[in-house]
Amino acid sequence: MNELKEITDENYEKEIYQSEDIWSVTFSALSYCAPCKALHPVISNIAQNNKVPGVKFGTVAVEDKGINFSSQIGGIKGVPTTHIMKKDKILGTIVGFIPEKEFIEKVKEIAKV
Repeated sequence: MNELKEITDENYEKEIYQSEDIWSVTFSALSYCAPCKALHPVISNIAQNNKVPGVKFGTVAVEDKGINFSSQIGGIKGVPTTHIMKKDKILGTIVGFIPEKEFIEKVKEIAKV
C-alpha cells in the first residue's frame, strides 16, 4: 500500500529532488483552508489505493513544516496548489480543489503515465 508522504523543509531534497520518481506534491494549509481540507482526503485515497501507478503523492504544509520549500519552489500563489514534479522540474500544475476523477485524469495527463 502506498502512502501520502509529508514533505517538509528537511526532507524535500531527498524525497523529490534526488528521486527518479514523478511526484504529485500538494501545497496546502490544513489549519485554515477549506478547499485544502476537502482535497486532502481525495489525494490520500488516490495515494493509498495506488490510483495513479508510477506517481508518488506528497503534501506540504505551507504554514509551518514546509514554509521554506514552498517559498523556494515559487508559483505558490494560493492553496491548494499541486505541482507534478520530476526532480526539481515542475511538469504541470493543478490549482484549487477538483473532484477525484478529474484530479486523477489531470495527474495522468501531466505525468504522461
